[in-house]
Amino acid sequence: MIRKRFFWVAVTLQVVVLLFMVTSSYMLDRFGQVITIQTEAFNAEEVFYGDYVHLSYSAEEVRPENWFASDEVSSNQLIYVLLTPDEEGIFRLKAASDREMSVEGDDVMLQARYRYQDNNQIHQIDLGLERYHPHTEQQEELEFSESRMLVTIALSPWGQKKIVEVESVGVEQ
Repeated sequence: MIRKRFFWVAVTLQVVVLLFMVTSSYMLDRFGQVITIQTEAFNAEEVFYGDYVHLSYSAEEVRPENWFASDEVSSNQLIYVLLTPDEEGIFRLKAASDREMSVEGDDVMLQARYRYQDNNQIHQIDLGLERYHPHTEQQEELEFSESRMLVTIALSPWGQKKIVEVESVGVEQ
């Protein structure tokens, strides 16, 4: 009798986990907050590795005045990134730390991974949103573009994030 109950509890738990995995992306579209961030200009010859676009964000470079982490941050450590919207509604880096920060007003906080600190004391982080699989119609436009891009991202209250759209907006000066 106990084995039978354990079996049904295990099966039910597996079904619930699978349903959550399948519906989490759809729930992100419905309940997620949508923000727009900017990519850096990129070399069109290095854009596609397979069938996706490699994106590099200006928010992935943290200057010393925006860095509020301890001195002992190691590679791949979890970093909290605070973004704030500018007058155009594009979210820019406000602060980064190895501890959670308070979110005020329209600010949003993302989780990222620490990469390294370069010779100019700029900290490199990874937002985890560097790959975008464009639609067939959009693939040719992005493949030969050397412009900056605006990336629309959906953020869930439970920490999940995904790229919704990538838009080419003009040549980087």
